[in-house]
Amino acid sequence: MHSSFLGKKGKPVLLAVSVLSILTAGMVAAGLLAGSDSRGLAYESGYERYDSGFVIAQPGSYDSADVAVIREIDEEQNTITFMNIETGKYYTLAYDGTTVTADKYGNGMAMAQMNDGDIVDVTFLRSKKKLSSMKLSDSAWVMEDVQKYNFDMLRKSAEVGSGVYSLRNNLVVSSEGKDAQLEDIVRGDVVSVSGVGNSVYSVVVKEGHGYLRLSANDYLKGGWIEVGQEVIQQVTEDMLLVVPEGSYNVRLTAAGIDEVRPVTIYRNQELTLNVSDLEPEAPKVGKIVFAISPASATVLIDGEQADIKGPVEVEYGVHQLIVKAQGYETVTQYIRVGQELASISITLEKEDEANTDGTNPNNSVSGNSSEISASDLSSYRIYIQSPADVEVYWDGVYKGLAPVSFKKEAGMHTITLRRSGYITKSYTVQIDEEEKDVTYSFSDLVKEDATITVSGNSSVSGNSTDNKKNNYVSGNRAEKDED
Repeated sequence: MHSSFLGKKGKPVLLAVSVLSILTAGMVAAGLLAGSDSRGLAYESGYERYDSGFVIAQPGSYDSADVAVIREIDEEQNTITFMNIETGKYYTLAYDGTTVTADKYGNGMAMAQMNDGDIVDVTFLRSKKKLSSMKLSDSAWVMEDVQKYNFDMLRKSAEVGSGVYSLRNNLVVSSEGKDAQLEDIVRGDVVSVSGVGNSVYSVVVKEGHGYLRLSANDYLKGGWIEVGQEVIQQVTEDMLLVVPEGSYNVRLTAAGIDEVRPVTIYRNQELTLNVSDLEPEAPKVGKIVFAISPASATVLIDGEQADIKGPVEVEYGVHQLIVKAQGYETVTQYIRVGQELASISITLEKEDEANTDGTNPNNSVSGNSSEISASDLSSYRIYIQSPADVEVYWDGVYKGLAPVSFKKEAGMHTITLRRSGYITKSYTVQIDEEEKDVTYSFSDLVKEDATITVSGNSSVSGNSTDNKKNNYVSGNRAEKDED
């Protein structure tokens, strides 16, 4: 083909242009994904499969699959740490906009809807540590907002609701997005429990606990404190109660005192309730008529035997009631006296006919019962060795500065460790009935830079004021070691 155009001097110039034919042939796509079985993406040409060994991280591609528990979601780094439920091993994968998330039915979910402790089916590219998909496992079960539970760390079993399950050694425990231990969960915490089959694989604390202290409570010593329906306990010197987070009416009763104060407990924070303005009035007395079966039963009110042949006079307020008889199950409960005349009817069950859950359907007295240990542990002790110089509370009762020891009591108990300027820590411990001493050493407390805010007669902080600790060291409490 020829083309003409004008040169510099206006003369026509002929130019021959050769048109080259560009042939496209033999274009082969490299970087084919090698997957196991039928999983992932594969490429086949019309003639043969070509495998370069190079993995393309395309949406939906993967080379590994697991059933795992979400241990931690890091939204800043866009990573998720998992625990394989079979091996207990941890690994971390990155996720991005191509990662597919779904519920157990395959419906799409946002990443923000996934939570620590969820049991999920995951697919991923092992070599790139890239999460391809994550789906709530349809083989898993979840119990939300559980308040009735018992974790037996000695027998590795868990009573959750009406079921009994085994606790796996590789159990994931989480609280406020952080790793925790089963011992960190105390009575009253609300948890979410997940598992597969008859095994529990994760426990997540949904609602935790804080702490309540009474200041200037001289008139209340020996009386009772009730925090809603959650806590009822006799008032002792310098007590520190572990209370589920939330708002409550605190009822304080003692000789001539019956007072209600509203409080709000925040997780891991300590509230000091000032009761210095309480002044006792002339105590009121009510009469109780008892109907007890068998007739040979002994009735104790606040530890003293009562003559129930006629009406028994008892001051207004909360009192501990114990009814026991040879060959029968003992009943230990709390009763509230708030009127001039009341009646109480209790029928004890024979030991071989008692319900396995410890309840007595014929018992018409409301309150919380506690188990009585058959073993005589009075000569054995519990030792708290470390961390040193922290205040030690046993079920809210002050025991001294660590290292400290006190009488052994079988059953589930709460140990609280406190020191000014540090985060207060509580542990649930299960004390056996073996006739031997028990020794505990705990991790050091974590420092806290917290300011104290004061509202009315209450002060809230991570811990209370520094001069409190100084009083402990200079007073008799520093050397307290109970018999």
